[in-house]
Amino acid sequence: MKDVAHTLTEFVQTHLPTARALEIEVADYDSASLTLRAPLGPSINDKHTAFGGSLYVVAVMAGWGMVYLRCRERGIDPNIVVAKGEIEYLAPVPTDIVASSIPVEEADWDSFFKHFDERGKAKIELRTQVLQDGKPAVSFKGLYAIIGLAPNL
Repeated sequence: MKDVAHTLTEFVQTHLPTARALEIEVADYDSASLTLRAPLGPSINDKHTAFGGSLYVVAVMAGWGMVYLRCRERGIDPNIVVAKGEIEYLAPVPTDIVASSIPVEEADWDSFFKHFDERGKAKIELRTQVLQDGKPAVSFKGLYAIIGLAPNL
């Protein structure tokens, strides 16, 4: 987990100033799911809970990071975009933001990578959530696409 997850942390720190400002870090990764953590401090609002925009960013990044890490495990340095995103705010989050991707069938990943191998691009729908007291506080569904290899930055 540490080696491949470190590549995501490095990428965020180098190329994603919004995620860097939120102090997003990898809490756990096991090829089936990714969990990110961001402290409440940089995201706190006037109600002393996490700002909705920050919740959105961390939820999006849990899916984006999942695609990134799965690609890196296969030796692909992907150019990833979020093609579509839908979020539901179900409860306030008065603590650190912890967002996890919800595992998908391995066959979905196989199809995703088969499309990429054949066409040089592919899409996959992933869901993420932020839990509060063991219950969903945020539910996110995103369509993530790799549109080729990452440009040399």
